[in-house]
Amino acid sequence: MRLQVGFASSRSGTAELAWGQRDIWGALQQVGPDSAHYFNVPKVLAVPRAGGPRSPEVVAAALAEVTGRHDALRSLVRLGADGPYQEVAAAGTLPVEVAEAARDEAAGDVAAALADRLAARSFGDGEQPLRAGFVVRDGAVTHVTLVMSHVVADWHAAGVVVNDLRTLLLRGAITRPPSSQLLDLVREERAAPARSDRSIAQWEALLRTVPSAMFPESVRPASTPRYARAVLTSPRLNHAAYVLAARAGVSTATVLLVAVAMLLRELTGHEVAAITPIVHNRFDDRTRDLVTSLNQLGLFTLGPSGGLAETVATAYPAVLASYRRARFDKPAMQAMIDRLSADRGVSVFPSCCFNDLRPGEDPGAAARADEESELEWLPGTDKRSCDFCLALMRRNGTLGVEVNADTTRLSEGEMEALLHRLESFVVSSAHREPVT
Repeated sequence: MRLQVGFASSRSGTAELAWGQRDIWGALQQVGPDSAHYFNVPKVLAVPRAGGPRSPEVVAAALAEVTGRHDALRSLVRLGADGPYQEVAAAGTLPVEVAEAARDEAAGDVAAALADRLAARSFGDGEQPLRAGFVVRDGAVTHVTLVMSHVVADWHAAGVVVNDLRTLLLRGAITRPPSSQLLDLVREERAAPARSDRSIAQWEALLRTVPSAMFPESVRPASTPRYARAVLTSPRLNHAAYVLAARAGVSTATVLLVAVAMLLRELTGHEVAAITPIVHNRFDDRTRDLVTSLNQLGLFTLGPSGGLAETVATAYPAVLASYRRARFDKPAMQAMIDRLSADRGVSVFPSCCFNDLRPGEDPGAAARADEESELEWLPGTDKRSCDFCLALMRRNGTLGVEVNADTTRLSEGEMEALLHRLESFVVSSAHREPVT
């Protein structure tokens, strides 16, 4: 069963993609339509119980208002003769798939299965960037599933959309407008190319000092699928990261980024490690609830160092600098990389990512220091836009660290060993007495 939800807005227009959008659009083109669904952004909202049951029509009206509220949710991304662009529609119709939850079924499980189904295919050229589904029991909506194209929404933006929908269902209205809108962002970026130029110049200076890539060309036959995924769920690592972060006055992400850089130097034999942290770029009030894809790559490099605690302190300014250089015009960045690669006679790019997917720090979870860690292999993919990516996530109430790597460059055994080495390295560093 499907509902047709009409939406409308006073805002519309045609524009090029914003810098962050162009970055993720390029990654999607690189992996192709058969693998691009991996980048989709799914969310599930349990409909608030306060206020009583809500009919599909009531929830549909709230969803229509949220869609009209944000430019990005009405943005149809197309490929034209001069590259990608977007049309922000003033009005349209959003189909909503309705799934009935039987009395003997957990509605949350039905919602999760519906989200998986909606997220299982890539978004096509010119397709509505938001897919929606309702789980219904006894005529009332229990859950809303939303799947967004990563070109129009990163994970923070998807959280904004869910929070707006929850607010409307609870209060019936949102009194303040969004802090900014996608079309405004595109105009601002076009008017300020100097920011992009500065970032690109800093990237170029650093790329001239690091290995052309962190991992070698193919050194072994590929597994099936080629890109493997393993995740280590570790309360001990979570606790140790908090201990070190508190000592240094930094975030746990900083501790783990520096630790990973140190271990990759050890693993690869390079004198300098180069990692591209995925930066959320939400550092001011205007981007607080801006719905778009603002994520871009920073560039962090680390040379020979001492112990982890000492290196976290000394490398912290470089970590912050890597975040500041993560705003740039992607075509201009690619032109610089192409020129630099030609100068060096080899393709130059670290192809080594670090991504903190957690919604924020959770000090309460750090108390679970004695529970056993668990390593799990997840379904892999045949194509990826990066040879190596390490991601931090909230998993089973604690820290999960996922490694996704090209098995022609890093075997499954090496991936597993790296995750366990990261855990033991950070835990042993946290147990050492702080230097005074």
